[in-house]
Amino acid sequence: MNVDDVVFSASKRAFDRAGITREDLDATVLTGQDTFDGAAISDGRKVTVAGGYEKPSMRIQNGGGAAVHHAIAKIRSGKADIVSVTAADTVTTDPRLVSYTAHEALFARPIGQNNHQSYGFITATQLEERDVSREDLAATAAKNYAAAAENPSAHRREGYTQEDILSADPVVGPLTELMLAPLSFGAATCVLMSEEIAADRVDRPIFISGSGLNSNRYGYRDMETRLDQPTLRKAARTAYDDAGIDADAVDAAEIAAHTPTFELLSYETLGFCERNDAATLVADGVTASDGTRPVNVSGGPLATNPPNTGGIYRTIAAAQVLHGDLGSVDAETALVADNDMHLGEPGRTDAVLILEEGAT
Repeated sequence: MNVDDVVFSASKRAFDRAGITREDLDATVLTGQDTFDGAAISDGRKVTVAGGYEKPSMRIQNGGGAAVHHAIAKIRSGKADIVSVTAADTVTTDPRLVSYTAHEALFARPIGQNNHQSYGFITATQLEERDVSREDLAATAAKNYAAAAENPSAHRREGYTQEDILSADPVVGPLTELMLAPLSFGAATCVLMSEEIAADRVDRPIFISGSGLNSNRYGYRDMETRLDQPTLRKAARTAYDDAGIDADAVDAAEIAAHTPTFELLSYETLGFCERNDAATLVADGVTASDGTRPVNVSGGPLATNPPNTGGIYRTIAAAQVLHGDLGSVDAETALVADNDMHLGEPGRTDAVLILEEGAT
């Protein structure tokens, strides 16, 4: 898979669907990490084929949601009317081997803790402190796999059941192989426009009415705080306030949950339920793809997990849900929750976007 080819293909298709050419583009934002690209300053190779030659460009390493957040800032500031956000994943690597580099350098990194181990620690704590069982984790994963089976763009489309997931090979702590996100490949581009430009060019625009971003320092000891996900909570509060809504207005969501642990925790953090009620939402079918508030109609990261491209993929999936092109829910407002946890949970950055169809 050649990075130039996939970036060009994704960008060209996005430009065509948006009714623009490279000359119309005011700026481009790329998101990626050298760890997954196998090269330093790896956006330098991608920017030209993404349409950014001699255009203002910037690179964000905290995920596609953060990249979209910065693209929104360019438009809201008046510095640009049309901005593309692009990422690609083409290099084969083992995140377990490289993810230790994301940890605190003096104490945690020398131990060699990887992303899967950090997920295992937080999951073990969740099972001890919250009303959640391994069966609940497996049911949440199965819900995602059932949705992915209906998504032609998903990586894992086998529709694994709760029994399949519980009996899969153990990896770390309570987590099995099918409770952990795979490494996926591909590229994605989304095009953002000012409302004035979109009114003239796009028949069915999706409006981003709210955006929030928050980061935190490394935290290893206070497990209860880690369960509460304060960076996600603050980013969501900012996005809700920006959009002028609360959690009750969200019809569907795409959440960057690299294990079912984080999906269940995020239900509480985002305000979808009270503490210890998350597993009930899954058991009652509320968050299934045909539920009253579907979460991860795309199948989520358990089904498709390109580390650089994931946040853009989730944003596109949320737009497809609103357009009725993905899933069967009749949704007017969708939430996207993205983060940079593909390298591990401590020291995370969270971005939350609110998408609305026909908003003004």
